[in-house]
Amino acid sequence: MRLGDQLKLAGQLAGALRSQWWSRDRIRAFQGAALVEMMRYAVVHVPYYRRLGLPAEDLRRAEDLQRFPLIRKRDLQEEPAAFLAEGHDPAGVHASRTSGSCGQPTTTYFDRESWLLMRYALKMRRVVATSGVPLLRRVLIVSEQPEEQLAALERAAPGRLGLFYSLRYVSIHTPAEQHIDEFERYRPQVIYAFPSYLLDLVDRAERLRRPLPRIPVLSTSSEVLTAAARRRIEAAFRGRLFDVYGSTEFKEVAWQCRSGRYHLNFESVYVERPAAGRSGPLVLSTLCNRAMPLLRFDVGDAAFFGGERCACGRESLCLDQITGRESEMIDLPSGRRLSPYLLTTAIEASDLVRTYRIVQTSADAFRVDVVLAGPPAPGWQGHLCTELTRIVAEPARFTVRLVDAIERAPGGKRAAFVRADCAAH
Repeated sequence: MRLGDQLKLAGQLAGALRSQWWSRDRIRAFQGAALVEMMRYAVVHVPYYRRLGLPAEDLRRAEDLQRFPLIRKRDLQEEPAAFLAEGHDPAGVHASRTSGSCGQPTTTYFDRESWLLMRYALKMRRVVATSGVPLLRRVLIVSEQPEEQLAALERAAPGRLGLFYSLRYVSIHTPAEQHIDEFERYRPQVIYAFPSYLLDLVDRAERLRRPLPRIPVLSTSSEVLTAAARRRIEAAFRGRLFDVYGSTEFKEVAWQCRSGRYHLNFESVYVERPAAGRSGPLVLSTLCNRAMPLLRFDVGDAAFFGGERCACGRESLCLDQITGRESEMIDLPSGRRLSPYLLTTAIEASDLVRTYRIVQTSADAFRVDVVLAGPPAPGWQGHLCTELTRIVAEPARFTVRLVDAIERAPGGKRAAFVRADCAAH
């Protein structure tokens, strides 16, 4: 990273370390002004929003955001160029790409200043907030990129200006045995990875009878973190786990503080809240990305928003519970929709289960692929099917298939629930 960017990043980090302690009134005023500015910019410079015919001078309050339509991933897939602001060449800006739940790609573009803020400065603030003293930390990131691309990631990362730490990447596609060796050599104090990766690593270390080093701070993202997974990871690494909620389009959106609540990165994103005390869809608007200023973007997830102030002292909006993607909800023949994470408690109740995946093979039929740590007790599979049927509370057929491994998606994630058309049989 060039010196000018490092200096800019150092300034952004210093500002973020201060702004996290702003009062609620100051946060509200900042977000309102930034949102009005972004709305006015979008209707002038972005083809998709310009054709709405909204005069920039008529956009004066945060409430005017409701005059914009909701957009979703399919809108970006169908008309990507319409969301790119004039004057921003895709070849000259930063790009972030996702394959989507069933391989439907989307690309989001970021101008340099927003990229530095969202990709680095706000992450650095989180590391400081969760790990304590920000000096001389060894940070290891488990990347979904193949091993041959890791060197480019390290070159693009910031140097040691602002937050003094050493940074190392490993690829999730590298055999776990090599990662255990790397952990022993590098002995990271902070690690950032998918929850399923950390569980796989714990399993592999147990099978090899190799101890894992103590890692005081663990950060997870991109997959729903269950309570059982959290307990197992924290016990294995003898550290504290802090989950992060984010998306390809907005990078890190919210992160867990030491009091356990998800604080919104209000400097970069505006979140529309549902009625008090209710769970609702997460609809996000950027406050900083002028290359692709997405407004009222429904990311497909749902969350419960807390109202009371956090015990940590930060007054930013908190997401108390993230309930998973709308696209991952189970559609039942009766018309009911069920969160798959209601089923995971029953599956994770057995200490024998190493890894699993629920596959919906038809409207009323489900297969649970399970990797076991040892031989199951007689009747275990039948008991599990009975318990899952009870939770569904309507006619459904469950089968359990014992497998040696469960493959990851190309992006490195492993979903707890998939439909048959998105899974290998």
